[in-house]
This record gives sequence, structure tokens and C-alpha cells, in this order.
Amino acid sequence: MRLAGTPAIVGIVTALLTLPALVQAGPVAKKHDGFFLRLSAGAGYAESSIDRNLDTGGSGDTKLYDLAGDSNFAIGGIVGKNLALHGTFWGWLINDPDVDVNGDEAGELNGDLTMSAFGAGVTYYFMPSNLYLTGSFGIGHLGFESDSALVPDGDTDWGPVLDLGLGKEWWVSRNWGLGLAGALGFHSFDDPDFSENWSGVNFAVRFSATFN
Repeated sequence: MRLAGTPAIVGIVTALLTLPALVQAGPVAKKHDGFFLRLSAGAGYAESSIDRNLDTGGSGDTKLYDLAGDSNFAIGGIVGKNLALHGTFWGWLINDPDVDVNGDEAGELNGDLTMSAFGAGVTYYFMPSNLYLTGSFGIGHLGFESDSALVPDGDTDWGPVLDLGLGKEWWVSRNWGLGLAGALGFHSFDDPDFSENWSGVNFAVRFSATFN
């Protein structure tokens, strides 16, 4: 499941490049109310690792990591002054991740590693600067698409995922804002074949478009 694509990122970047003209041309709203929809996409870094027991035929401490495409979609409504509650769907994708085994480089995994998650979130805007803090907590899983015996095709069990972000948006109409955000995420998922968990972090820079 590819959650973040190049066309979406290019489209948002193009919109941001025209931001000054849009801000001058359109009326500026300074109040958050009603329906809330935020579409975000970007890129960053992600990793996940597991300490497999060699006595059970595993491969020891295995880590997958590399640059990652990233996406985050939130939908909900304003429930208080500058405060939104929303359902959130998010994830990242690494194509051909690098592999470390027991701290040593072990080449490149031919395939995709994806993290997919959904949950509940909150966003608070600091006005009039339109800076915001956002966080979502939910459940997710890793998906492996690979022809490698080291990490065969399949999914982990579902487990807890946390996504945190700090961003800023500029109003471009009475209802739309465009902006940038930095994100930090954590995950921990049971492996169906081992007693240990896949766990790790991810970082991303996202371009956002919010209707509110």
C-alpha cells in the first residue's frame, strides 16, 4: 500500500510557491470553526528493528531503514476555540530499505516496507500566528513486500502508533490554508513469528493543505 506519492508532493510544493500571490489576492480568515480537513504529504526518514532470537532460527538484531515517503490525512471538526478533534490516517513507505544485522550493514532489501495506521487526533492552533500542534494515537502495522528470506512477505500484528507534529499555515482563502510541518512518530508491533516486537521511529517534513 503506497501512502505517499510524488504527484501529491509536487502539487503541494507548486501551491506553496504561489503562496504570496494567493495571500495578497484573497480575503484572509483568522478563525477556525466548523468542518476540519487536513491533507499532508512529504518525505523524511524511517526505521524499524527487531531483536530476533538466534536459537529459534532468527537473524539476530535486524534493522530496516532509509528515506521514506510520508502521508497524513485528518478529518473532523472544531470543538472549541482553535481546537480540532479528528480521525487520522497516516503512514510511510520505504522502497528497497537498507538492512543492518547485529550492527553490521547487510545490504539492501529488494522490496517495500510500509507502515499504515489510523486513530484519533487533536490539533490546536495558536492564533493569530496560525502555528499549530497536532498529535494522533492509534493502531497500525508494518507490511513487507520482498523476495528476501531475511524478511519475507507478510504483515506484523497490529500495535500502538503515535504521531506528533508542529506546523504553520498561511490562509489563502476564507476556508483553505497551506503550510509546512515537522513530524515525529513512534511504533511498536508484534511479529507473528517471533516473541519480540518491531519498533522504531520516523521523522518527516510535510506540506499541508487544510480546509476549515
